[in-house]
Parts: sequence; structure tokens; C-alpha cells
Amino acid sequence: MKKMTVSIALLAIFVFLSGFKIDNAIVPQQEILSGGPPKDGIPAILEPNFVQPAEAGFLDESDDVIGVRIGNQARAYPIKILNWHEVVNDTINGVPIVVTF
Repeated sequence: MKKMTVSIALLAIFVFLSGFKIDNAIVPQQEILSGGPPKDGIPAILEPNFVQPAEAGFLDESDDVIGVRIGNQARAYPIKILNWHEVVNDTINGVPIVVTF
């Protein structure tokens, strides 16, 4: 019974903090559990730092990246880093972009 009370309390907190409405859910509310970090629980990278490829010792040649090129500027966003942050806000050649994974 204590586990159910805790689950309901966590659900109520989640609903309050996220604004997510479940009052019309098909699944019984007491069976809905949090599945990950709360809203804004994964910090975006707001001011990314870049290094030259030769300086990127944390990357292997086989590591995947998301590449973006605007005009004559190109950037690589390593999946290794996006796995932890999921979102990068950046500006390339004066164009604001968001990279998400």
C-alpha cells in the first residue's frame, strides 16, 4: 500500500510540474509512472565549445556526428555528447539553429 501511495504522490508531482494532463487517461492513473527525468531535467547545451578535429581526443574516427553547414561554416555535433544533452542551441553564420537527438 505504501508503494502505491508513493506512486500516486510522484504522479501528482509530475502532473503539477509538467502541466501534463491525465484526467482523461485510458490507463488507470495509479498505474502511470514517471519514465525518466522531469521537465527540463536534461540540460541543453546553450553555448557549445568547439575544437579542431585533431584536438578532439575524446572521439574515435568511427564515432557518429550530426553535421551542419551553413554557408562556409561547418560544425560537427558528436552523438556521444548528444546522448547526454539531447539539444544544442547554436548560431552558424548568424543563423540560430537547434540540433536535437
